[in-house]
Amino acid sequence: MNHRYLLAAFVLFFCPVLVLGEDWTPIERRLPPLGGKVAEAQRQQIEAGLAKLQGRLKGAKFSGEAAKLLTDVEVYEKAIRFALLFNEFYGDKDGAVAVDLLATAEKRMDGLEKGETPWDRQHGPSVRGYRSTIDGSVQPYGLEVPADLDFSKPVPLYVWLHGRGEKDTDMHFLRERQNGPGQIAPKGAIVLHSFGRQCIGFKSAGEIDVLDGIASVKEHYKIDPDRVVLMGFSMGGAGAWHVGAHYTDHFAAVHAGAGFVDVVKFQKVPAEKFPAWYEQTLWGVYDVPDYVRNLFNVPVVGYGGEIDPQRAAGEIMAAAFKAEGHELPLLVGPKMPHKYDPESLAE
Repeated sequence: MNHRYLLAAFVLFFCPVLVLGEDWTPIERRLPPLGGKVAEAQRQQIEAGLAKLQGRLKGAKFSGEAAKLLTDVEVYEKAIRFALLFNEFYGDKDGAVAVDLLATAEKRMDGLEKGETPWDRQHGPSVRGYRSTIDGSVQPYGLEVPADLDFSKPVPLYVWLHGRGEKDTDMHFLRERQNGPGQIAPKGAIVLHSFGRQCIGFKSAGEIDVLDGIASVKEHYKIDPDRVVLMGFSMGGAGAWHVGAHYTDHFAAVHAGAGFVDVVKFQKVPAEKFPAWYEQTLWGVYDVPDYVRNLFNVPVVGYGGEIDPQRAAGEIMAAAFKAEGHELPLLVGPKMPHKYDPESLAE
C-alpha cells in the first residue's frame, strides 16, 4: 500500500483524538431500513419453520460432497433468521416469501439426506452458497445456467454485479435469484450474481465476496479461467469499475454501466467542504481513476444512458484513459435514462 495511505490509516486508527476533536453529524439513515410487522400467525409459522430447519442443520452429519453443499441450505437459514431479527419484511407478501424459502431449504435438506442434490446441476436460475474467507459466514449468490449447457466442457463465467437496492436483503436477494432471470444471458455461459453484502458498492468485504463467489463456482463447475467476464450496472457498474481496476488479472474483460468512480464528483463535494487531509488521502483507496493504468491490461467497455446523470462515471474514466494516452470504448444509449437500451446491451 502507498505510504500516504498508511499514514492516513495510522492517524484514523491510532490518533482518535484528532478525529473526535472535529465537528461531525451522525448519519441518520439506516440500511437496510426497518420493515413492517408480519401477521402474528404467519410470524409464528416462520419461527417454527426456522427452528425446525436449525435443528436439522445442527444435527447434520454429512461428509464429502454433501458437506460442501450444506452451505446451499445454510444461506436460507441465515436469510430468514436475519429477516426476523432485523425486521426485514417490507410488504404484505414478504411473510409468504419467507415460508417459500424455508420450504426450499427443507427440500434441499431432504435431498442431502438421500444423497440427491439436483440443484447442483440445475439449469436455469438457482441460489447457491459459500463460506466467506473473511469471517467464515455463509454468503449467497445466484446462478443462471443455460438450458443447453454441457457440464463436461469448460465454459465462460459472466459475473454480474447488481444495482443499488436498500431493501434487497439476503431474503429478498434469494427470492429474486431463485425465481427469475437476470439482465444478461450470454450464450453458452454461466452467469454468477454476486450479493456482495447487500448495498456497500462491492467494496471492502463486498469485493472479496465477488472473488469468493467466483472461487465457489469454479469448485462446482468447469469454468474456463481465461474467460471470466466482469459486468455490472448502476451500483454494480461502480462495483465493476472498482473490482475490475483492483483485480484486473482475474478477468478476461470488464464492462461497467453507469455507476460512480470517485468521491468528490459523484457526491458533488465543494472544495470548501472537503474533510481533513487524511480522509481525502483515503479517498484514493477507492477512487478508480487512481488505478486506471491497471485497466489497460484488459478489454474494457463503458456505458451510459444519454440523459442519465450517472453517465458521468464513464466520461470521467474516458478522460482518465485519455490522460494516459489510451481510449476507452464508451457506448451511449440514445435518449436513455438510467437503464440500457437493447442495442447497446446486445453489443
